[in-house]
Amino acid sequence: MEVNQESIRQLEPYCSEFLIHAADNEGLQKGVDEELVKKLAEWCTIPVTYAGGARHLEDLSHVRTISGGKVDLTIGSALDCFGGEGVKLDDCVAWNKRQ
Repeated sequence: MEVNQESIRQLEPYCSEFLIHAADNEGLQKGVDEELVKKLAEWCTIPVTYAGGARHLEDLSHVRTISGGKVDLTIGSALDCFGGEGVKLDDCVAWNKRQ
């Protein structure tokens, strides 16, 4: 299914939140799809988490900033506990506790 404003509107009545996987970016650690994050912030009226491309701890703050605080980010492949080198799990946990 393509993620667009129409598909979001169709699904929202049946969901309490969205987890959107940017399949083209996921697992590659090449940066988040900023345009998609901005669109999700614009289109979604329920909580939404974006997954795909995160590579640094700073990506958490960046997604929060470009989405106006409306989109959360999940970090997977970049975490050291999953074999990544970009983000230490302890640093990620500490960042979340400060929020």
